[in-house]
Amino acid sequence: MSTVKKLGKVAVFPLWKRIRWRIENVADQRYVPQLDDLRRQVDALRGELHAIRDELRGHTDRRADELDGRVRWHDDEINRLSAHVAGIDSRVATLERPGGGNAQAAPDLEDARAEHARIRARVSAVAQYEERLARVEEALTKDGHRSN
Repeated sequence: MSTVKKLGKVAVFPLWKRIRWRIENVADQRYVPQLDDLRRQVDALRGELHAIRDELRGHTDRRADELDGRVRWHDDEINRLSAHVAGIDSRVATLERPGGGNAQAAPDLEDARAEHARIRARVSAVAQYEERLARVEEALTKDGHRSN
């Protein structure tokens, strides 16, 4: 250590030791009340934030439960319609085979095709609705993760 540093420590340290407590005392008097006030404000804001987060969680949980019920209903509908489509497919396959039909095969075939088209339209509508529900669920899931 250089002599200047040693001299500085010997001369300045006792002075610093005497005025340090004064500086700390003045800082405590001036800034501790403001810091306490800021801490109270931060705590209040933190409490509000937690309340809002809990409210949003409850809302998203309710919406997710509602959507879950709707999705289950649509799954049941698709399962029900798939049985109808399978039955119609087998009827159409029987009627389309050469020699498999009789004179009444043409009207039955047209009826089966029309019913098949109606069911296909319903299944398509259900699929579109499920896609929309999936997008809503995804948006709710993203919002739920953001609020955590």
